Amino acid sequence: MTTTTRSTELEAVNVILSTIGEAPLNSLSGSLPVDGTVAKNVLSEVAREVQSAGWHFNTHYKATLTRDTNNKIPIGTNVVRVELDPNLVSKADYDLVQRDGFLFNMAKNTDIFDRNFEDVTQVLLLAFNEIPEQAKRYITIRSARVFHDRTLGANTLHKFSQEDEKQALSILRNAEARTGDWTIFDTPEQIYTIARNNRGY
Repeated sequence: MTTTTRSTELEAVNVILSTIGEAPLNSLSGSLPVDGTVAKNVLSEVAREVQSAGWHFNTHYKATLTRDTNNKIPIGTNVVRVELDPNLVSKADYDLVQRDGFLFNMAKNTDIFDRNFEDVTQVLLLAFNEIPEQAKRYITIRSARVFHDRTLGANTLHKFSQEDEKQALSILRNAEARTGDWTIFDTPEQIYTIARNNRGY
């Protein structure tokens, strides 16, 4: 009996290529045909787009950000969002964004810091083989539709319908809700509002 395993990046690229009738690839290494390269690039592009939204599976909690020798705080190349705990750090003092690979403090208009930060939440970009199957499926279907539109035109018949994409997204959101155990109080904005109300202002 054949064992069903999780999807690979190669399988995802071949699903994308199948939408225009292209033969599957045997490998993603070495020199690829033009359509294979485009399909791989679209898959990577959509994976970044989807993961940038921030999901339970690609969110790293309680990270520590440390200053370098220039008192700057470098950010990993796979980090797309950084959030401080509003219960520990005031946004009036530290309003952080990413600039050129480092944290930048909008509150003081500087990238020089006098402290390190703990309990930081980071949203990361993960490799395709590191993400859950539900995310792989949604990213693959969305990538196939984008690739198909760019290759054959938006008015041609898709192998995957919008309904397929919506269903895949619904499955991903359901998995997210089950693994994340979310409530309406889990966002930093809600936590900040609750803490502010408790302080009486």
